[in-house]
Amino acid sequence: MKTLAGRKKGIRKALVVCNGRLLSKKAMLPLLNERPFVLCADGGANKSRRLGIRPNVIVGDLDSISPATGRFFARVKTIHIEDQESTDLEKSFDYLLSRKIIDVVVLGAMGGRPDHSLANLSILMKYRTRLKLRYSDSHCDIQIINRRIELDIEVGSIVSLMPLGRCLGITTVGLKYPLRNESLELGVREGTSNEVISSPAKISVRSGNLLLFTLKKQ
Repeated sequence: MKTLAGRKKGIRKALVVCNGRLLSKKAMLPLLNERPFVLCADGGANKSRRLGIRPNVIVGDLDSISPATGRFFARVKTIHIEDQESTDLEKSFDYLLSRKIIDVVVLGAMGGRPDHSLANLSILMKYRTRLKLRYSDSHCDIQIINRRIELDIEVGSIVSLMPLGRCLGITTVGLKYPLRNESLELGVREGTSNEVISSPAKISVRSGNLLLFTLKKQ
């Protein structure tokens, strides 16, 4: 098996593989070619084995790793953490923080059980000030807008703005349906399926936690 994980000291990018819906191996290659530090969150090791990706480390309570995967990755550093007050993804993020790796792309955080997907969005918010985080799957990329973002993105791309709670002072530039110092609130008003009409597109928010979904062409 070819090892695509980075081994250099001082590496500051990580790829976390979870047990949800993953990209195809072809779609993952641009991420793997950056030679990140690859961490499997528990059952994500099963997905990595099937895709031929050898991780640097496996972290979690290890209740989802198949015996075959355990044998296959027997020589991979494995950190067993029993703590039931944190999820495997939180354990993984804490491990990366201990290694001072803060630029993180997470694969497989969404899909599968809806409660797990919602919990992982909550974790995205929980770690937003300590890690530079992006969730990625076959349908979209997800990140929290930290006050403002500029997107170098293809015209015609579809983006959605989803508030975690209430978000105030939202202004957009370069979107078909603009917002001008407006508010979005979960259960009241969301900003789904907007179209990029000029690039770079710009989005800013005065207060609140605003999720940006960037949809991928299928």
